[in-house]
Amino acid sequence: MEPIFISAGILLAALLVVSYYVTNGVGTMGVPLRQFALFLMNKAPVGLVDLFKDEPGSGSRTWMKFGTGWFILTVISSFIAIWHNYDPTALDSLASIGWSYDDGSALADFTSAVMLISFTYLLIGGCLVAVARAGNNRLASEASASMIAVLYTASLSFNLILIPIIFNFADIADAETIRDLISLMVNYVVSSLLFTALLMNVLATYSQRDDGSTSVTAWFLIMAIVSKLIASMYYVIGEATDSTQMVWMSERVLEGWVPLALMFALAYHVIPHATKTPIWSGSLLKANMVLLFLTVPPFFMTAANAGELLQNVGALLLTFSLLPLFAGSVNLLATASSNSSGVLKNPGALSATLAMFLLPIFAAGSYFTAMDTFTGTNQMLTMSSTINNGFMYTVGGLMMLSAIFSSYPLATGNKLAEPSRANMSVWFMMLGGLTATITMLIGDFTSKAVLDSGVEDVVASTSGFYLVAAAMFYLVPISAILATLVLIRTGTSSQKIAEVGSKISDVETYTLVEGTSTTIQQLLGRGVGVNTNLVIGDATQDEGGSTVIAVSATLHNDEITEFPEEEPVDEAQEEKKGPAKELMMLVDYLKNSGQTVFDFFKSIDLDDSGSIDGFEFQQALLNSDVGDFPPWEVDQLVSAIDLDSDGKINLPELDIALAKIAAAYGPLEAEEPEEPEEQEETEEAEEAEDEASNELSKTDLGKLKKAELVSIAKEKGVAATGTKAELVAAILGE
Repeated sequence: MEPIFISAGILLAALLVVSYYVTNGVGTMGVPLRQFALFLMNKAPVGLVDLFKDEPGSGSRTWMKFGTGWFILTVISSFIAIWHNYDPTALDSLASIGWSYDDGSALADFTSAVMLISFTYLLIGGCLVAVARAGNNRLASEASASMIAVLYTASLSFNLILIPIIFNFADIADAETIRDLISLMVNYVVSSLLFTALLMNVLATYSQRDDGSTSVTAWFLIMAIVSKLIASMYYVIGEATDSTQMVWMSERVLEGWVPLALMFALAYHVIPHATKTPIWSGSLLKANMVLLFLTVPPFFMTAANAGELLQNVGALLLTFSLLPLFAGSVNLLATASSNSSGVLKNPGALSATLAMFLLPIFAAGSYFTAMDTFTGTNQMLTMSSTINNGFMYTVGGLMMLSAIFSSYPLATGNKLAEPSRANMSVWFMMLGGLTATITMLIGDFTSKAVLDSGVEDVVASTSGFYLVAAAMFYLVPISAILATLVLIRTGTSSQKIAEVGSKISDVETYTLVEGTSTTIQQLLGRGVGVNTNLVIGDATQDEGGSTVIAVSATLHNDEITEFPEEEPVDEAQEEKKGPAKELMMLVDYLKNSGQTVFDFFKSIDLDDSGSIDGFEFQQALLNSDVGDFPPWEVDQLVSAIDLDSDGKINLPELDIALAKIAAAYGPLEAEEPEEPEEQEETEEAEEAEDEASNELSKTDLGKLKKAELVSIAKEKGVAATGTKAELVAAILGE
């Protein structure tokens, strides 16, 4: 059997086992394992972990800060690489300090490595914020997370910067072999040890979530880390045993599964958090989660160099890989469309939404170039690398900005500083990355056409495309610098945000239709929390009736059927239906909670103006569990209570309206009472008004304005002139 089948089976089995125990737990072993993990994270290595703070959010902030530094380095390096495609002698003046440029392969490798590092740092930092919010609003060990971030940067800096400098000045025999060995140990062995510690931290944090609750972000993050660990082991084994198939598979996991899983992990947290709505489709979510780890992603594809059977299987999996990418993108875009205003106000959510919009476009383009590379035909020249780099700097860059603008404020507890600058950074990143990619693709197509024609001498040079691409890509470094400034200002901002705790869900309300079957697990998977208001809606059916349809006269027959006329609706009966059911529910709420009208009025008067406007009344209905109503329905309720037609509700108006409802509809009976005479209704209303006025104590009346006292006095038929003390005495009958 081919080694790739065995390794793929082991990888999928490991992911399945991890997914099962992450979702269902490990039973009674959970607490001992968590205590053991905390002991390892807080005590090892001895003394080193004590150098870092263990305050909430510090670990996530450290990851994102280091990621921002690597991000600036990679965008500058990429700009230099694109410019050197146009002019290879651009920086020859730096030759005195060791600069040399040959074919650009070394600079391209350095840029790709640093880009993947910055991407990993920022997206893991953003996902750690989501995992912490699913637990106790902090990681199990913030100090351990910070220590891992520092050690990972130290090891990568040693491999990418320090080792080349040492080997450049030192004359070492067989230097290339030694450098490859050091790179293998740092990139795959040391990083695996560090990410194992990070996985322990994530699992220990996620174990503190509420029973039965799940987090899509945590699931994707755990699957990404486990895939990275197994793929790193496969790479080392493949290099040691000279197994090209295992090396090829590990590269597909490290460069395909892991980045895409981190993208979706962050997007499934940022977008629903901004829209305050659940994930749009549970079916698309499952397709995205499962199929992503069963297919071969089209990005960063290399030649398989395998038999015909493996190429056919790989081509099928490569084709099916578009399904989870399209499913996840459509699902997240539909979720964002449910509250587009919330997305536009949040630069982080806007960045993630734009990334999900561009992901299918890059996936479709990369599919064709990946198939060309996978089969070994190589008819598209450098188009594959152009699309792959454009994907990382456009879609990946937008997701990194999403972590900075959305997750970093949550980690610091501060509001995002300068949202306008953050929005500018988002648009610069998208426009710069997209236009540079398109321009370079045009240059690649032109180069291919010239090469196929065989008339290079009579065709102008295509290097001008790289000049335009470099000019357009210049927006990307500017975007990274702007994002860095926003991150620094956010960290030092004094404006705090009232962030929800671990027990609170981002979804405020969720509507269920009567007659449908929904499990608690499905609700939790859609982002519903223990504090989410579940609204049970009645299944509506269209009323039957006749409809007039215009038909040509040639289609008529001799039979004539009279069209029934609709019976007129008696407006008098409509008016006698009684008050709005929302106000009756409000009366029941006051009765059950034991509040007086004065206490309720004072609690909903947010600006202490002595009157309630439409917004304040809307919030009062929402907080009293009556319901969440649109502004036009709230205006109708306000008009029903507003006696002086000033557009607002004062205390006497609210007291009189609720007293009428309480007197007439307080005792709810199984059968509706007989309709009384109009005169009896008027007398009962007057008695209810008198009772409502008498219920007001002297202290309550003393807090009212004089105009309100005059209104109450007129309602009681007593003297409506004089000072406030005289009015109070007249109302109370003193």
